[in-house]
This record gives sequence, C-alpha cells and structure tokens, in this order.
Amino acid sequence: MKAPSMADTGAVLAPSVIAPRGITVSLRRARPIAAQARQLGVDTEAELAALDLPTDLLTRDDAERLSLADYYRIQNRFSLLFGDETCHLSERQLLPGSTDFVLRNVGESRTLFDAMKVIANSYNLLHGGAYNSVVRKDNAVEYVIDDTSFPYAESLCDEDRFFSIESTLIFLHCMLTTLSQDAVSAILRLYVRRPARDGECGHLAYWTAPVRFGARRYRVVFDAERALRPMASPAPSALTSSAVYGKLLDAVTHGGRGAPGTVREQVRHALARGVVEQKAVAAQLGVSVATLRRRLRSEGVSFRGLRRSVLNETARRMLAEDAPIPEVAERLGFAEFRSFNRAFKEWNGMTPKAFVRQSVPRADRRPD
Repeated sequence: MKAPSMADTGAVLAPSVIAPRGITVSLRRARPIAAQARQLGVDTEAELAALDLPTDLLTRDDAERLSLADYYRIQNRFSLLFGDETCHLSERQLLPGSTDFVLRNVGESRTLFDAMKVIANSYNLLHGGAYNSVVRKDNAVEYVIDDTSFPYAESLCDEDRFFSIESTLIFLHCMLTTLSQDAVSAILRLYVRRPARDGECGHLAYWTAPVRFGARRYRVVFDAERALRPMASPAPSALTSSAVYGKLLDAVTHGGRGAPGTVREQVRHALARGVVEQKAVAAQLGVSVATLRRRLRSEGVSFRGLRRSVLNETARRMLAEDAPIPEVAERLGFAEFRSFNRAFKEWNGMTPKAFVRQSVPRADRRPD
C-alpha cells in the first residue's frame, strides 16, 4: 500500500502544550454508544452509577465536557455489555477478548516494528480486510490505517468516524508503550483524515508530536532507529487488554471524579474478559495476591464480591441473549453445569432456566 506524500496533507498542529491529564472532549462523543445502549435496552443509569459517574450524564447537553478518560471508561464498560469491542460502531463486530488475542500474537516480537506488523495483521484478520499496514522508509516506520472502505455502522456521521479512528490510534500507542518505553519518544508526527483543526479535536492534545490534517490515510510515523531497536520480551502481565487499558487511563486521566484506573475497575475489566482466578488477575496487574487483596480492601471491596458481581452480570446478559446454559457455564469458568446452576440461584433467587423463561420472549426462546 502506497503511503501518502506530504502533498496529501493539509494544515499542521504544532506540538501541544496541554498536559494529557487535562484532556476533555464534547459529551457528544458518547452519543453513538448511548444510542446503541438504548436500542439494546441497557440500563444506562445503572451502568454510569457503577462507574461513579452522574447517572444523567448521557442525557446532558452536548456543550458539556467529558474527560477523555471517562469516555474510554464508558466505552470499555459498554463494549462488554454489548459483547462487541467496537461498541457496535462497526458492522463487523469484535468479540470481547479480541484485543487479548492480538496481544498474545505480539508476544514473540523483538522490536516495535515487528510488534506493529503483528498488530496490523491481527486486526486485519479480525476485521476481515486489509485496513492496517506497516511501512518502512529510510528513517521512519509508519503505521497506516486506510478506513475508506471500512464497514462503519450506517448511523455514524463523518465526525464520529474521525473520532473513532483517532481514539483508536491513542489506544494503539498505549498498546505499544506497554511493550517498550521507546514507543513514548519514537513518534515523529501524526497524519489524520480530519480536514482541519476544529473545536471537536481536543483529544489530539494527547500527542506531543505535530499533527497534520487532511491526509488521505491515517499514519503514525515513528523514528526508525527506535522502532527497530531490540526490545526485551514483555512480561506476560503486559500482554493483556487490562494492562493496555490501565496504561490508557494513566495517560489521559485528569484525576477527577470516578477515579479512573482504580484497582477495582482493573479487576472488573480482567474478570469481564474471562480471567476469573485471583492469582491470574493479580499477575495481570503485576502484583501479588496479598497486595491485590489489600488494595481492594482499601477501596471497600473484595475480590470475591467483584467476581460474583461480574460473573452474574455476564451470565444474565448471555442468557438474555439466548445463549445455551452449558455455554454460559463454560464461558464463566464453571467445571460443570450443576455448579453454575447453584451459583446462579444463589445470586438471583432463581435457576438459569427460570431466568430465561422470564427474560426471553417465548417466540425467541430455544427449545428445551
């Protein structure tokens, strides 16, 4: 794929002087997610309360500002509820765990350049098209995204599409920084398809390198020397979506309400993606089990309580979507159906079968 030349681009945004911790975006950024939630019957007030955010947040005026960290927190939580890491912003969904799949593939990479190629190829496989590529030039390595034929949801306007990819590029950079600190200082410049700088692109303050507008393709340009420098094998705890998510919140949070990146939230994130054993969750967070327990206790929660809450949320969602009960039990890590049946009845006062009869319309219900 031919990368665009300098003639492809428009205006230039000089390196930002705004610290990443102060980044905010318009509340309208969450509108597509809110619309999907309403369509699927999700209780948005309850979900916002679980994030320690105002329960009426998604109904407020678009002129209000939302921290970029809180946007990502909303996106992450609702993606789990939707069962789609794209939050239904793409016609081709990504099942929860897709990012973990990509990161597992990255584990054998010896340079950032290698890692970028693996990431590009993995997401192309998941999305079903050659949208990502990595190009090596004389003194630069470029990660390129060509979304001109990407299957966006029809409801998205151009502004929503611009933001979708621009926020994805931030996530990509955080993914690379979990692998090597060279990724932090290796960025030379960024090219985006947005025609010009406007009041809707405050999130681009994340980047400390120049941002060029009006490009034909999205391009993140890295210094070749750093991108090709050998890197140590990343710790297994770095090769998880939970680690990237924590890195992302650390990079963009302003430290305000909601305490983005709390241990409680990181644990919920790991549990929701199928890591259900306390030892494994502690390893993902890079701490001992004793330290994990102590930190959760300081936040007024326990691992057992969080595990019960998240597993029950996942079970109820899958059953309401008419997933077979044995499949739900296996997804939640229960060795046998009877164990899941007892646990679900303890959590909800009814068996999974009774819950299905109550929740799923008879016409849509699987035969017993």
